[in-house]
Amino acid sequence: MAHEMKVVSFCLACAGVVGRGSPRPTAGRPSPTAPSLAAVDTRPQQAFDARGFYFPTQPPTIKGHRLEWLELSRYHASIKLSSTAGDSEAVYIDCGRAIISPDTLEVTCTGDAIGSLTMTGAFLDKKGDFRNRPEIGENGTIVLETTVRYKGLGGPQSTKVRYRYSNQESGN
Repeated sequence: MAHEMKVVSFCLACAGVVGRGSPRPTAGRPSPTAPSLAAVDTRPQQAFDARGFYFPTQPPTIKGHRLEWLELSRYHASIKLSSTAGDSEAVYIDCGRAIISPDTLEVTCTGDAIGSLTMTGAFLDKKGDFRNRPEIGENGTIVLETTVRYKGLGGPQSTKVRYRYSNQESGN
């Protein structure tokens, strides 16, 4: 028991509650130098989940191809393009690793049809987990905004793009 009291006394002295001339609490009031204990949330934090398909509200045209959708998985992205001339099949481009968080989306896609295309932006809805929130897809809620940059005929081009979410490739 004596050992336990020494440990407590040592800890209180380290915290500045006793010793070193600290005033003692008076009549039910804590000492102004007493340490405060804050509640700490020890529950595991869930990663931002943005998996699914994002459809541009006004699809940009990049070198004769219209951006149909952007697909995000946990750390990966891909896009689907269609020819504006209607003379070829859809083009799917695996964009590789993506940086995805509530405040950041960074995707770079490279393909023969478009060269290099970069999308940078942020989610307007910071909650994520759109797959489990049917009201998001059903209402056509805009959840993402990016700037799409690519090298066009006259040099670098950029356009702002807003996206609605769907958990299906068809957008329904």
